[in-house]
Amino acid sequence: MSMDKQEIRKEIKALCSQNAGLLAQKSMEICKKILTSLQYNAATTLFAYMALPDEVDLSPVIQDALANGKNVAVPKIISQTENIIQFFYLDKTKNLTEQTATGTYNILEPDESLPATLDPAQKTLILVPGRAFTKEGDRLGRGKGYYDRFLGDVLLNGNRKDIEAYVILAGVCFDFQIKKSLPLDDRDIKMDFIFY
Repeated sequence: MSMDKQEIRKEIKALCSQNAGLLAQKSMEICKKILTSLQYNAATTLFAYMALPDEVDLSPVIQDALANGKNVAVPKIISQTENIIQFFYLDKTKNLTEQTATGTYNILEPDESLPATLDPAQKTLILVPGRAFTKEGDRLGRGKGYYDRFLGDVLLNGNRKDIEAYVILAGVCFDFQIKKSLPLDDRDIKMDFIFY
């Protein structure tokens, strides 16, 4: 019997707790993989996320991208009722802490005075968090649909073909979040690549 989405989320949550002491070390190792990857180095723009305590912490990647002159955008929750996130470009001349503040779900969010972004520019790498992934790129989120909506509506406009040449979607997760298969529906957007 295969597990449903809720059961998988529960299982991953338990694994995150069991591995709590290892997450910082694992995060560093995954960030190293990202920083040395072709996908990251070819990208001129990076859409990243500010991690929850049980997600891969991308701070080293964000700092590196800013230091190397890449455009870096991070999300802010604009509507909790409609599950909408908006990405804002960070100021390369400022420290991350100067332009982010704790927001919804206690996640660091960008200052709204920063420039908002809608369409990713040429050669964009989008790092996407999730609850579970398969090596083939299937993704299970936390169930609120923020990323599915963002990736579906705003970014891909329902048509992946035109922009897949320059937008790479990469899931980011810990090794214990990789599953053989996941229950999916039509709204679930496939990743091109997984960093774990």
